[in-house]
Amino acid sequence: MSGGSDLADESKLNGWLPEAEFVKAVQALLLVSVDLLVINPAGQMLLGLRRNAPARDWWFTPGARVRKNEAFTQTLQRVMSTEVGLLSTQVHVQPKLMGIWDHFYDDSAFNTEVSTHYVNLPHWLKVSRCMGLDDLPSDQHSGWRWQDPQEAALAEDVHPYVRAYAQWLLDRDEFE
Repeated sequence: MSGGSDLADESKLNGWLPEAEFVKAVQALLLVSVDLLVINPAGQMLLGLRRNAPARDWWFTPGARVRKNEAFTQTLQRVMSTEVGLLSTQVHVQPKLMGIWDHFYDDSAFNTEVSTHYVNLPHWLKVSRCMGLDDLPSDQHSGWRWQDPQEAALAEDVHPYVRAYAQWLLDRDEFE
């Protein structure tokens, strides 16, 4: 095998496809993703300003695609750890599924001409203490903020899917 083939095989084993193959897959298939609505002790939602498509330049919740051969509990742990830097000891309430949501975008991560369909499994969770925004990862988001769900549900710079999440939270007493 050549070195390039080995690299392609390795990326597939890690749950990732080479970019060209990923674009083809997104053209033909839906993706499964997880979003996290992280709620601090003050009841505010954690939002990040997205660097990447889809939803580039929108305030959005942290999240990621589910990888092939990755158990769902591993996905939640990976998203909590890599996207937000959360350790399980910092979680006051374990992640709770909000339902199954469809997310449709006109573009995709690597191609503005290819639309994306996510079947999204958003979860909300409470953290035991407020995380410092400067300590959060910056590879996927160029900035972070805490925002009250009442404000996020109406904010024009918050993505419409996240505004719907905020309204979902407001419609329930259990998250407080």
